[in-house]
Amino acid sequence: MMNLDQIITFLTVYQMGNYQKAADHLYLPQPTISHRITQLEKDLGKSLLIRGKGNVKLTEEGKAFLPYARRILGALQEGKEAVEKVMLGETGKLSIGCTNVFAAHVLPNVLDSFSQFYPHISIKVYSYAPSELLRLMKHQYFQLGITRYTSNDNHIKYHPVYSEETMLFVSPQHHFAKRKSITLEEVLSEPLITYPKETAYRKSIDMTLSQFNLTYQAKYETNNLQLIIHFLKRNAGVYLSGGLTMQKEIKNKELIQLRIENNPFPLSQVFIAYPDGELNSLEHLFIKHFEEQINNQSFQIQIS
Repeated sequence: MMNLDQIITFLTVYQMGNYQKAADHLYLPQPTISHRITQLEKDLGKSLLIRGKGNVKLTEEGKAFLPYARRILGALQEGKEAVEKVMLGETGKLSIGCTNVFAAHVLPNVLDSFSQFYPHISIKVYSYAPSELLRLMKHQYFQLGITRYTSNDNHIKYHPVYSEETMLFVSPQHHFAKRKSITLEEVLSEPLITYPKETAYRKSIDMTLSQFNLTYQAKYETNNLQLIIHFLKRNAGVYLSGGLTMQKEIKNKELIQLRIENNPFPLSQVFIAYPDGELNSLEHLFIKHFEEQINNQSFQIQIS
């Protein structure tokens, strides 16, 4: 069957006008050049080149084949350039799944900076609950998912990109507000704002506290972060969480975060999830950018 090496050789012989010059140009022995042309002519069933004294000429069939050979080589080059553009982030499409919390409080800054670096990449963002994210990713609705939780599904890979300690969030009017740190017993003496019992967040909190036989009063339960922030600003209770999704409120001094002494809670992590298999260049590019951005010191709110 006709192959690319044969087409490149045919074009090179035509351009150089000589088999030996073509061999020198392609760094190949002259018999290899002759063999490739013979095989190409055999596949096409017609002679393409006429050997003269020192030079070669195209047959009529060779003249007919020439523009198609050029198109094949041109299409290949265009294909290489298209791949390189995707690798460099100059073009392409990206689909991302995440929770509403990430879509509202983390992705805006990340996507703003990503679009500044790669303005010609189209981005789709889907927001769902963690369990739904997993289901839709397996059905290839999107390739990358941003989540705090992993699963035992062998068909999904999880790449850790960020981790943070659990902290206490209070209103600037709260009596803890001027403290630098707080004991867990003091935290649990306050009305707690928390996610509902069926959520992974709440299960993680309850599992840790049960190890120490500690109890608490859940005053408000909701899976809506905006509502949690509203209750916190009203000084209606306290909230345990990592600080990634509260950076705007901390920066604007609308909320105060305190470290927990002898913190028993496991680190809160952020993962990029994706179906088992090879990621493309654009997806690798986004993962690298996302990881750099949320770990960048200018992106984080530091505690003195």
